Amino acid sequence: MIKTECHSLLNFIVFVDKMTNEIDSTQLPPISVLHREIPALAGINKYQHQQAQCIFVHTGVLAIITENGRYFVPPQQAIVIPADFLHEMLAKTAVKISVFCFTNEEATNLSVQPEVITVDHLLNALILESINIPANYDWQSPDGRLLRLMRDKFIIATELDTFLPYPKDNRLTDITERLLKHPSLKSDLKFWGKFVKASPRTLSRVFKKETSITYSEWRQRLNIQIAIKHLSLGDSINSIAELLGYESSSAFIYMFKKQMGVSPSQFLKP
Repeated sequence: MIKTECHSLLNFIVFVDKMTNEIDSTQLPPISVLHREIPALAGINKYQHQQAQCIFVHTGVLAIITENGRYFVPPQQAIVIPADFLHEMLAKTAVKISVFCFTNEEATNLSVQPEVITVDHLLNALILESINIPANYDWQSPDGRLLRLMRDKFIIATELDTFLPYPKDNRLTDITERLLKHPSLKSDLKFWGKFVKASPRTLSRVFKKETSITYSEWRQRLNIQIAIKHLSLGDSINSIAELLGYESSSAFIYMFKKQMGVSPSQFLKP
């Protein structure tokens, strides 16, 4: 499944080289900071970095793609990525990000798996203040203490589940690849069973085994990711509901609130 999205990654080598060179520099302190802007649909093909990272998305929507699935990072939220973890990065819209890189010692208590986390008002303020920190700051200075506090806040932040798992079974990937391209399709497993020559019961069992969620739940998570992207672009709730094939905006709002805990109109509010 990871190959499905590779073709949409644009060549953005300048960003990759500059980021990698700065991260690998032995002159950097235990926590280093990078601030970048990435145009829509630009990204980085399969790569891994030597240090654990936490990427905060100021504006736009960032996708982190792994062999096991796709994480969406909404604006004003962040994602923790462990060191040496193979992944892709794709800007689903134009994004502005801050990348925080941690040495092994400073990353000890960070998540050992990719994890999208919520950013509260205090952590948001710390991140905004970090924009003024010079690259050669003193680790024992107030700047160093600010970054250590920020790291501690990353560690205890609440997880935001925007993960879309990818199945491996060829029959299921045939289905999910089509849904990724045509999310408004409302076909059930009975329809897909005829398409991939398998019974609905078999598809349901294998889907649950490989993704730990049902086909219906997977569809809802896909819809959530697409909705997050279009909400960040300022699209109306009515247009998003129509894009996703909902008969009414109220049905879409109900699904979104059930999955995310807040309504679509509240989701991007600080």
